[in-house]
Amino acid sequence: MNVCRGISGERAVMAFFALFGLSFVGLLSANGQVTTGTIVGTVSDSSGAPLPGVKVTITDVQKNESKEYTTDETGSFNAPFLIPGTYRVSAEKSGFKRAASADIILNVDDKARVDVTLSVGDVNEVVEVAAASPLVRVESSELGEVIAERAVRELPLNGRNFAQLVYLVPGVTAGQAGENLSGASTFNPRAASDFNALGSQANTNAWLVDGIDNNEYTFNTVIVQPSVESIGEFKVLTGTFSAEFGRGAGVVSVSTKSGTNQFHGSAFEFLRNSYLDARNYFNAPFLKGIYQPVPPFRRSQFGASFGGPVVLPRVYNGHDRTFFFVDYYGLREFKGLTFVNSVPTAAERGGDFSNLTTTKGVFLPIYNPFSTTASSARSRFMCNGNVPVTPNPDGTQTGGTPCNIIPPQLIDQVGANVASIYPLPNLPGSFNNYVSAADRVVGDNGGNFRVDHRIGVNDSLFVRWSYENYSLVAPQGQAQCCLPTPASAAKQFDLGPFVAGLQNTQLTAQGMAMDEAHVFRANLVNEFIGGYGRTNPFTVQSDFAHNSATSLGIQGINVTPFATGLPNINVQDFTGLSGGPAFLPARPRQTNIQLSDTVSWTLGPHRTKFGFRWVHQQMSPFTNTNTRGSLNFGDNFTNDPTTNTGGDGVATLLLGFSTGGARGFLVQPYYLRNNEYAAFLQDDWKASNRLTLNLGVRYDVFTPDTEIHNRIANFDLQTLALVYAGVHGTSRAAGKSTQYGDIAPRVGFAYDVSGKGNTVIRGGYGMAYFPEQQSASNLLGQNVPFTISQNYSPPIYPLGSTMSGIPKIDNPFPPIAPVMPLTTAELDADNPAVIGHAFNNLTPYMESWNVDVERQLGASALAEIAYAGSRGIHLMFCYNPNEVQPGLGSLASRRLIQPLKDVSTITQCDPRNMSNFHSLQGKLTKRMSKGLQFLASYTFSKSLDYGGSAASGGGAVGNPQTVTNLRAGYGPSGFDVKHRFVGSWVYELPVGPGKPWLKSGFHSRLLGGWQLAGIATLSTGRPFSVTLNQGVNNGAPSWPNRICGGNLPSPDPALWFNIACFTKPPAYTYGNVGRGVLYGPGTLNWDLSMIKNTSLRESLRLQVRLDAFNTFNTPNFGFPNTAIGSPAPGQITSTVNDNRDLQLSLRLEF
Repeated sequence: MNVCRGISGERAVMAFFALFGLSFVGLLSANGQVTTGTIVGTVSDSSGAPLPGVKVTITDVQKNESKEYTTDETGSFNAPFLIPGTYRVSAEKSGFKRAASADIILNVDDKARVDVTLSVGDVNEVVEVAAASPLVRVESSELGEVIAERAVRELPLNGRNFAQLVYLVPGVTAGQAGENLSGASTFNPRAASDFNALGSQANTNAWLVDGIDNNEYTFNTVIVQPSVESIGEFKVLTGTFSAEFGRGAGVVSVSTKSGTNQFHGSAFEFLRNSYLDARNYFNAPFLKGIYQPVPPFRRSQFGASFGGPVVLPRVYNGHDRTFFFVDYYGLREFKGLTFVNSVPTAAERGGDFSNLTTTKGVFLPIYNPFSTTASSARSRFMCNGNVPVTPNPDGTQTGGTPCNIIPPQLIDQVGANVASIYPLPNLPGSFNNYVSAADRVVGDNGGNFRVDHRIGVNDSLFVRWSYENYSLVAPQGQAQCCLPTPASAAKQFDLGPFVAGLQNTQLTAQGMAMDEAHVFRANLVNEFIGGYGRTNPFTVQSDFAHNSATSLGIQGINVTPFATGLPNINVQDFTGLSGGPAFLPARPRQTNIQLSDTVSWTLGPHRTKFGFRWVHQQMSPFTNTNTRGSLNFGDNFTNDPTTNTGGDGVATLLLGFSTGGARGFLVQPYYLRNNEYAAFLQDDWKASNRLTLNLGVRYDVFTPDTEIHNRIANFDLQTLALVYAGVHGTSRAAGKSTQYGDIAPRVGFAYDVSGKGNTVIRGGYGMAYFPEQQSASNLLGQNVPFTISQNYSPPIYPLGSTMSGIPKIDNPFPPIAPVMPLTTAELDADNPAVIGHAFNNLTPYMESWNVDVERQLGASALAEIAYAGSRGIHLMFCYNPNEVQPGLGSLASRRLIQPLKDVSTITQCDPRNMSNFHSLQGKLTKRMSKGLQFLASYTFSKSLDYGGSAASGGGAVGNPQTVTNLRAGYGPSGFDVKHRFVGSWVYELPVGPGKPWLKSGFHSRLLGGWQLAGIATLSTGRPFSVTLNQGVNNGAPSWPNRICGGNLPSPDPALWFNIACFTKPPAYTYGNVGRGVLYGPGTLNWDLSMIKNTSLRESLRLQVRLDAFNTFNTPNFGFPNTAIGSPAPGQITSTVNDNRDLQLSLRLEF
């Protein structure tokens, strides 16, 4: 195998793109009309003959900026790279009357057509040409929707997060549970910004702000999150789009606001308070007879904006030439959160489990692991009355009667220390017996500054800079959370404020864009874009800098300044102990640098674009999946192995034996670099007056990560050994290759049925390549020796005589020195956690297709119906190729890769996943006229795959049960939603000045200016997989057997599915249930706004509004507990949104 690949090829690619760029106007790199629009048209005389040589002037009405073009021999003109806004078109030629159009509103990526007829006469005479912004897109085959400024500003947005409006578009669903963007990731905990478009995974989306790459690649968030005040509009593309766009099916292109010739500004504040909110469905007034107050909530979002011409008195007057726009936004939020936890009782902490029962009151016996025999039989603990029988030296007991009390001689001191830091229950029962409270505190400050300048008649330029400083102290994101440290434990041990804790994040993000457009001649225009995005989050757990593990007696955990605090102590059926998620602390910094250039060239009926783009990414993912280690305490050692019943995790903890654990922390940071290169050619050919062909091709090259110090390694699945960057001839990409054949065609058509522009049939097919997913779970810098990695998986049913070989809690990870295993034998002996990527890393890509019909209805409405589908190929899929197979014998003897029988964790990421998506989409939209605008979309769809992205793990459906039979795991995607309807509207009541009723007088001012806005969402639920609470396959993933359907006629939160339909499979066999066989609750939500606009004087307006999120207080439930054998299978205990929240706001604008 040749691992010396990639570098020379990358140099060749760089040389090719450099020559490509030099051959076109000497500029660098491209990503064309992503935040601009185009006006095209034909000028003819009164007989219909085309008129060449006509001067066409395009004027930006708000800035009074003009650009001049000349029609070609076919009478056509093409004005690309126009910033969205209001324009007028005029045409003049000697011997003809001058023609001028009415105002045209140009949106992002619009291709507005203005055809002009010139009449013979004096050029000084002006004839007005009827023109309007296009409703039906008669020259484009793409699927998509523009969300205009008014919708962004007026629709109710919970948290004022513009990305929620992406969900208004057909074919789009919100991100699935488990995607790091759903509610945002641990490292970028701002408002959610993920979505799934046309069956694509969220990590394939492209977020662009003013044409600049805005993707945060490690965890699929966005870098810069534009404020509502700064957004002019944005467009969502979901299928068969131009070759100038890369990545998957979802492209969001945001255009920020610019200043105009008039000074405009605003100041606002949005207020929310728990006194205005309804109680959450599961936050009952009384819990087990104890009153629970409504958690406090206070939120204030405020800010201001100002824009206009740059005017420096007596120095510079920027009217018609130089403009600015600036905005500031701030957020202060305090939210009290309540969690229901399970903690051991005082008796259980002392070893007495006599009152241990399930949530249904069924007694749970515990067993003595020291008594396990060769036939897997195991005896109960024994007592004389309520006094435990003194154990023998080997831990067994002689005589007595069965009981649930552990002899004090068998209780491990360190295990007892850990159990003692649990707070005591404040509710009755063995489970769900402790209510805790924690505060979510958010602070956010940010802003944007943009300057637009007309350099000359043929040149225009803008520069935009954005900055945000965000802080968060919040629960770590799990349902059971935030146990405060008992005062007695705080005195005895070095602990943080919580033993099941909070996270603290400080995040800064910034971005810059520069856009320069130059008209070389009437039919040749160039646009250059350059900029960067940078994010620098730093997240720590609540007990950061405390040597908590050492103080409890757990050695080998607090060994570096970044490995402080508690390990993740996972106690089955109880709330785990931890200062925060296992991968904290973390600081995954990223910088994207981009240069791009696009040329627009009109040749008769051909509107051609070509260009290329370069993005350089710098990442420093200073994080690990298990920095402080994790220790598991299941019931396997204290249950009955023959029946797989009974047992308790706390009992196992008190005995001091761990049922499994892992640790991995970085020895030092590592710094990754990669590049993306793209070139495209797009030709929109007006083949006839009615038929337009959209023909394009795109070429992408994605280089694999390299590390500036060669601190990465890769697992070779062929040789079963690690290879190291720069060692023994291995490439700097650790053996990964660069693919140079990723050519993606795009073909589409649009046919104007009547020739009047009111009905169009369109269709198309396209391919799109995108880079492989990089996430915290599959970064090659986390291999040894750059990471200290240890794992252990003791036998689940040990013999009593072998208990001495099972890791104890006091020293689960003995000290080891960093090693560099070069052979399979050395790797097996070292037993690290191993990460591997396919050496021949085929680039993931998506094929998409669509056929649709669009019809204009009246002057301002249109309807569209479409079939759209996609197929994802070579999608990243991570799995363990060394999983344990069901059967008898030791775990090591049953691993798939016997030469690595002692290596328990191999994360292999290969492009072996695929997806299929089919949908029927409908859309009805109306532009603002007669006081009403709306957008209604419906999607009927099915999405299938083998699992989630490398970041998500498949959401609630998970991944296949075993790598030996991936086909059995083919099932619904985690984001599969069968039916989804979303409607949005803004309605101005017909009362007041300029309206039909009460046009003047006191009543006009009192009753006028009111408007209603809203978003209604109705959808069916998402799939989930049924699992087993406890593995019966000796370490293998466990799904149950399905003996009946599982759906209930009337499911409710108390029991969502028929748990009797799922049983434990026989020992050492896989369950037969499929992946994602059941669906969770659907969504029904109304967000409504009532707005009153009052004119204080001609240019000053006051707006008062009331937003009601989840207006009708409908609980939208989360997924049920899917684990058969757990205390409450089938039960739902959470909602995916809050109950009704009211928000008051005041806004002053001029």
